[in-house]
Amino acid sequence: MATVPDWNSEEQVVKPTCNCQIDRVLIQREGPFVIKGAQKQSDSVNSASYVVYVIAYGTTEVKRRYSEFESLRKALCRLHPTLIIPPIPEKHSLTDYATMQNRVKDDPVMIEKRKRMLQRFLNRMAKHPELGHEHVFHRFLEPGTTWSEIANSPPLNSLPKHPLHLTHISGESSVGAQSSPTQTSSNSTIPIPSSTQTLRNPDMRFTDSEVFTNKFSNQMSNGVEKAQKKIMRRLGDYANDYAELGAVYNAFSLNETDKLANAIERVGQAVDCVYTETGKMINALEANVAEPIQEYVQYSSVIKAVLKYRYLKQAQLELVEDTLEQKRTSYAGLQRVENEARRLDEALSRSRVLGQDNTTNHQSPSLTNPDNTEQRESNGTPESEEENQAEGYNSDITSPAVNNNNPYKVTHTANLTKRRGKRWSAPTKIFTAMSHTIQGIIDVDPEATRRNQLGKTKDSITHLEEALEILSQDIKSISVNTQQDLDRFQRQKIQDLRDMLIEYAKIHRDWCQTNYDYWKDTKVEVNKIVGED
Repeated sequence: MATVPDWNSEEQVVKPTCNCQIDRVLIQREGPFVIKGAQKQSDSVNSASYVVYVIAYGTTEVKRRYSEFESLRKALCRLHPTLIIPPIPEKHSLTDYATMQNRVKDDPVMIEKRKRMLQRFLNRMAKHPELGHEHVFHRFLEPGTTWSEIANSPPLNSLPKHPLHLTHISGESSVGAQSSPTQTSSNSTIPIPSSTQTLRNPDMRFTDSEVFTNKFSNQMSNGVEKAQKKIMRRLGDYANDYAELGAVYNAFSLNETDKLANAIERVGQAVDCVYTETGKMINALEANVAEPIQEYVQYSSVIKAVLKYRYLKQAQLELVEDTLEQKRTSYAGLQRVENEARRLDEALSRSRVLGQDNTTNHQSPSLTNPDNTEQRESNGTPESEEENQAEGYNSDITSPAVNNNNPYKVTHTANLTKRRGKRWSAPTKIFTAMSHTIQGIIDVDPEATRRNQLGKTKDSITHLEEALEILSQDIKSISVNTQQDLDRFQRQKIQDLRDMLIEYAKIHRDWCQTNYDYWKDTKVEVNKIVGED
């Protein structure tokens, strides 16, 4: 009989509950869960057969398929990635399907093994201080509730797509029915770290836990489990050899008479007893030793996944810190560009105003009084020289000699030409025109683009600051929860290994005691043989 958790243990601490019927049963500790049988059923839609396991607790029974157990465990791993979820028996291997094909689902040995390990899973879940009060687990045990209904209702249907977007602050990762997992704000802005990312400040407690778990996994899988499988295989061969030997002795006794025949027959019966008891010992070792060893090999993988989740959460925190620093630096650079652009626009605006004032001051006298123009030309002022250069540059267009009879027309045309030349002669105005032309080609509205970039960067900084605050609290909560469950698991492991070793000793003791009694009686029968003097 497989061992089950001790329901009288004081380790279990009552957490906030959903106060449903199943929860009240678990709190009252009405007894362990028992899988009392396996039934074969058929699907009316697909005309396919499958095996359901009958779960009994108190006066209630519920039937669940292996696939539903598997889905339950996957859902719990998503809901509680910081907790060590008990494993369930592994799926059939490809070798099993290749050798047994359709018979693999109906293999009685496999079904019995699953019954024991699934029963152990349920009782470990019920005994867990937090998982035992998970309402998803309670609904799994409710008769008449399908797994599809459970999977498509809260909290399972509200889980984030990526587990690193799940928050664990103040028990928000679903305790009972009062709360459900929540996502950190604006998931699109929160980076997901690579599994190979190196931590800047690793927590040595969990680094040591990872090293210890790797050693434990190697010892259990490559040491204990490997040796146990070899022993079980040899014990099976040993039992088969004794079965053949018992048949030989029984046949041999038929050729003799009197006390010799009785003695030989008795030896054959003792050998048959060894075969029978060895078979019983193999079954007991499988249920009480080999399966717990396999379970703890699986536990090693579960703990590695929990430690990896915490590692990635811390990596995510450090990645958010780095991203936030980059965004702040980028925002400061954009602000400098914006300030420079404003100063440049202000300078250009002042330059335009001054240019317009100067043009007005120079143009007004020449248009109203042509004598002033002649006077400036005769005086040889710098302005008249600039105007003469402009007139010379445009001499092919307007010639004053042709219009001697109309000096107003000559002066007016020359002044228009001078204004046009003066407008493009200033270096600042040429630079302004070129910059506006280039910006028009590159960006229709560069000012709006800069402001848009500033706004987006500022929003990203706000979201990252919120995420950083949440993740900082989250990693603390995750570390506490993970360490507490590791401590709880260590106490459980010590107790389970102790129970396993005791069972191992008892199995061998019972095997030896039964065989000793048979061989003791055989000796009495053999001593009755009287040889000739």
